[in-house]
Amino acid sequence: MKLCSCVATFALAAATTLGAQGLTGTAKWADSANREIEAANGVGDLVRLNNISAVLDRVLTVTPNDPLLLYYRSLALWRTASINTGMKKNDQAKKMLDEADELLEQANKKTPTAEALALHSSVLGQLIGLSGNPLSGMTLGPKASGYLDRAKEIEPRNPRVWLISGMSAMFTPKMFGGGSDKAEKDFKKAVDLFASDHPTPPAPSWGRADVYIWLGQALQKEEKKEEARAAYEKALELQPGNQWVTRVLLPSLDAKE
Repeated sequence: MKLCSCVATFALAAATTLGAQGLTGTAKWADSANREIEAANGVGDLVRLNNISAVLDRVLTVTPNDPLLLYYRSLALWRTASINTGMKKNDQAKKMLDEADELLEQANKKTPTAEALALHSSVLGQLIGLSGNPLSGMTLGPKASGYLDRAKEIEPRNPRVWLISGMSAMFTPKMFGGGSDKAEKDFKKAVDLFASDHPTPPAPSWGRADVYIWLGQALQKEEKKEEARAAYEKALELQPGNQWVTRVLLPSLDAKE
């Protein structure tokens, strides 16, 4: 498989970070993608995320049905869509989420996993938010809830599943079982589960900083400002330089004091 120069750095990172672990083939690319996506997301680097996606697209031309590579390609799209949503580029975000929806359908076709089901639930939830059509919630909402419930059944102690459950609750009205208080409980459960979460590469391992970022937002909505600040500071300890925390969340907290 021939790689273009724009993704050569990614290939070098794969060889460097995974050599000691002895991973080869698609497992090597998958674990490198896991690391690169989180590094790029932490600083909001869209160019780097796009380069990661380009690499995964090329690898998938050789192994088009690899469920883990499909998952990481979807994760890259999900991360990129979230950044674009924050920049008010909703059309671009929706296009990426639509693609992630299709890829996750493919990934879960034969053997559904908790990781892919939970991510798929979040993708659909974001598509509902971006649609501007109340009817989309009626069609996609039950599907998203079903994926998340199934993920909890498969891996009830997976912290990323509970992180995504909390994110869903943040955007679900309290009358329908959501709300910031419900989200806070899910995020705190995820925090507890992350303490014993030690995935074997190339399994997904993201979310340790995300859970504090989202917990802080739930606490902020509940006017628990000092607890929210502590959560944001913990997120920065885990992911120094996170642009969302430093440029948006902490300033918004200070502005309300």
